[in-house]
Amino acid sequence: MKKILAAILFLLLSSYSFSQNKSDWKLIYHNDKDGKTIDGKIDDLIEAVRLGEEIRIYWSAQRKSDATKKVEHFADAKFLTILSDTIVFAQIDPIIGQTPKYDEQTIELKENLEWSFIAASNGKSDTMMRNVVTGEILGHGLTALATKWYIKK
Repeated sequence: MKKILAAILFLLLSSYSFSQNKSDWKLIYHNDKDGKTIDGKIDDLIEAVRLGEEIRIYWSAQRKSDATKKVEHFADAKFLTILSDTIVFAQIDPIIGQTPKYDEQTIELKENLEWSFIAASNGKSDTMMRNVVTGEILGHGLTALATKWYIKK
């Protein structure tokens, strides 16, 4: 009997934990690549930043010539900035550079390359690729990206 009760308790706790994990993040704001609001209010995102909420961002990219060639990314915001009370910027931890290989259905790591990213609620995001051995900046530029902004519940 004790084993059955323990098994039921384990299943209940496991399913509760799993259901909590699925809903731990809530979309608070979504901007398009031009910085226009798609969903939510920028003031709610700004307030969440000011309150120290945990924030996660989502962005995607696809080939113009083939919409099936697409990547989607999620990352925790590590450094947040509010500019002029109206725009939120979220910097992520740098990652090892990567290249999607669509035909092979794999992603290849780029040796000695580090990629940095700052998402912007006005759509003007910044990326930079750096050689970690030499320190040389290999690419740096603004890119127009839609971004979804999530807060941890």
